[in-house]
Parts: sequence; structure tokens; C-alpha cells
Amino acid sequence: MPQHIKRLIIAFSLFLALFLVLRQVLRPESFGELGHFRAKAIPENAMRPMHYTVTDSCTKCHGGIRSEKDKGFHKNLKCEVCHGPGLKHATYAGQFKNGALPDSLKLYKPGERKDCIICHQLNAARIKIQFDTINTTMIHQIDPVKHNPGDPDTKEAFKCIDCHSPHQP
Repeated sequence: MPQHIKRLIIAFSLFLALFLVLRQVLRPESFGELGHFRAKAIPENAMRPMHYTVTDSCTKCHGGIRSEKDKGFHKNLKCEVCHGPGLKHATYAGQFKNGALPDSLKLYKPGERKDCIICHQLNAARIKIQFDTINTTMIHQIDPVKHNPGDPDTKEAFKCIDCHSPHQP
């Protein structure tokens, strides 16, 4: 057998042995007990604080907005997709009947073009709506440069919510 083949076999054997040793040392103790992940991750994640709530919590106070949203293209979106985590808001906002919530309980109220563009920017990797057919499983995409209506005097672009209702675009 040629000398270079013997060296290659020795190098491959050493690499395999090193791999097996490192795998044994670095593999977490509970890996593989409940499938192809670390079983101890379940109680560790359960200990983390919760931040999100369910849409039904929003409906208790904002039922009118929910019914409006359910008629539009955003009906399958959860409120927290746009407004951020709402567990604290849903839990404690009812204590403030006059509507003057402290800043820690206020949710984000998107209104800028950058908020809508997160989902609606033209992206070649996304499925497109072709020939103006409406399919609620697809995201309507726009080119923010071309779809940029603005004030003809100031040349300032309008916000999306100036023309479109965010709950029923």
C-alpha cells in the first residue's frame, strides 16, 4: 500500500477518534431522551417569564376593532404581531378606567411606512399575487419607491394609514 494512503488512513482515524471524544464531552446530558433535542430545555423554558397573551384577551376591551379586523385581510394575524407583547397590558389595563395608562402598559401603535413595509415590501422570495387575484393566504407586496404617494407641495410621503385602515386594509 502506498505511503500516502497509509498516512491518509491514520489522519482520518485520528480525526474520527477526536470527533467521537469531543461529541461525548460536548453533548448535553439530557440530549436524546425525548427526541432529537435537549429534554432539560422544557423546564428551563417554562421558568422564563411570559410576555405574550391570546387574541381573546384583546377582544375583551377592543371587540369593535377585532370585528373590523376579522372582515379584512389581516384577520389571521394576531394583535401582537403589530402591537408587540401584550400580557401586561391585558392583565393590568382594566385597572385604569379613565384610559390614562402608564407608559409601561401602553402597546406599540404602528403608523409609519416602515411598520407596514416589514411584511408588504416587494420581495422576490415571497409568493406574489398575480394578475390582481385576491388570495388571503398570500401577502400583497408593494414597491415602496413606486407606491409612494405624497404631498405634491412638500414632497413628503404619506403614511400608509393615511389611505389604508391597518385593521382592514
